[in-house]
Amino acid sequence: MTKRELYRDKYQAQLHEWSAKLEELSAHQDKLTADAKIAAQPHLESVKKKLEHARTKLVEIAEASDDKWDEFVAGVDKYWSETKAAFEGAYDAIRAPEVAPSAPSSR
Repeated sequence: MTKRELYRDKYQAQLHEWSAKLEELSAHQDKLTADAKIAAQPHLESVKKKLEHARTKLVEIAEASDDKWDEFVAGVDKYWSETKAAFEGAYDAIRAPEVAPSAPSSR
């Protein structure tokens, strides 16, 4: 396998993992309270857009010229890091346990 193919396969696997996690988050969102759903929605929308853009980056890997490869890889790596951070933020926001009301103290 060429370096380009390995690189593409690495990001294809990551994209597949993120797509599965997005489905999980969407399913979990259905179980949230109305306020939590409203708070989670912008995170999900952001991640969906980033995943769509990431899919185009995979196509660009195959089309990148050899003389611009190092520059291209740096750009894709940066974008992938940003996408990962957005995903982790959405995951934390949606999967964070809802705070249960505290029990009244007995006096």
